[in-house]
Amino acid sequence: MFPYSTSKALLLFLFPLILLGQVQKKDLVQLPYDELKELFIKNDKNQKKQLEYANAFLVKAKSDNSPIYKARGFYLLSLLYKGDKAIDYLDNAIRFSKTTNDLKFPAYAYFRKAYELQEQSRYREAIDNFILAEKSARLNNTDFYFNYKFAIAVLRSEELGEVEDALVLYNECYDYYKDKEVRSPEYSFAYQAVIFALADAHMALKQADSTTYYNKLGYRESKFTGAIDLNALFVLNEGANQVLKKNYKGALDSIDKALPILISFNDKGNILASYYYLGKANDGLKNNTKAVKNFVKVDSMYNETGRITPEFMSGYPYLISYYKEKDDKKNQLKYITKYMGTLINIYKKTIRS
Repeated sequence: MFPYSTSKALLLFLFPLILLGQVQKKDLVQLPYDELKELFIKNDKNQKKQLEYANAFLVKAKSDNSPIYKARGFYLLSLLYKGDKAIDYLDNAIRFSKTTNDLKFPAYAYFRKAYELQEQSRYREAIDNFILAEKSARLNNTDFYFNYKFAIAVLRSEELGEVEDALVLYNECYDYYKDKEVRSPEYSFAYQAVIFALADAHMALKQADSTTYYNKLGYRESKFTGAIDLNALFVLNEGANQVLKKNYKGALDSIDKALPILISFNDKGNILASYYYLGKANDGLKNNTKAVKNFVKVDSMYNETGRITPEFMSGYPYLISYYKEKDDKKNQLKYITKYMGTLINIYKKTIRS
């Protein structure tokens, strides 16, 4: 314990700093909401400062007893966290904005909550919240409404395997966007994303001609607007489609063109897909060594990201069979273990959904 005189001196030294902190906090609350939000956005690399601005925003909203600004304050706080803590803040944002008839809330909060639930593999709950976001947006903002409809479709297709149900929603979104200025900055990305989803869904349903139709349409649109990353996805997707058509050389040509671009954008999910379809194409051409090399890369990408969908699992039985024929028990056991572990993880996610 400090002697009295030292404690007093220390308190006198710290008092101006404490007072300064109180003054700064009070000054922040005096700022307009828009300015606090702008400061929050500008400091996206500094979470400590963002927390100060978000808290000041919420303190101001509570002082003004404004439900919609309370909701926006809780939403700002949710952006600083993941998982259950983010969901708690989002629930508060939803609670305060439910009866406000705001243009963006509670739709934004339901939407972000759905993504947090999706990250926890709580897929059915995620869909419920996407639907709530969709219903909220339908009242006030048609563009948001179709954004949320699209998000529901992607979740159904990619995580739950409900491709035919998703395709109905994708077509509804396509019908909406095709009548917009589809090459404008406002709508070009959404339009091209829907086209890609249609191509991907038709490929999953083994409808090769429809897949090619949408890949060609998406390629033209993304080329026109200069969307290099999306353009590469359409090239990759057509390469995968050519694997299904057993045009393996054409598939290799397309995927080899797309892969370097995807790597430059660090698009890990589609880099994994590229290696998988390179493996399938080489298998079709009986280039076993090259097929193995690419399926091993799929496994490496899975190790890096921790994410793989059932679509890309068949490389493991191929590797197991290959190493069995080589009498390489070490690698055979390695990929049996990895395959079984991955199947169990996918099963657990399905149960949780």
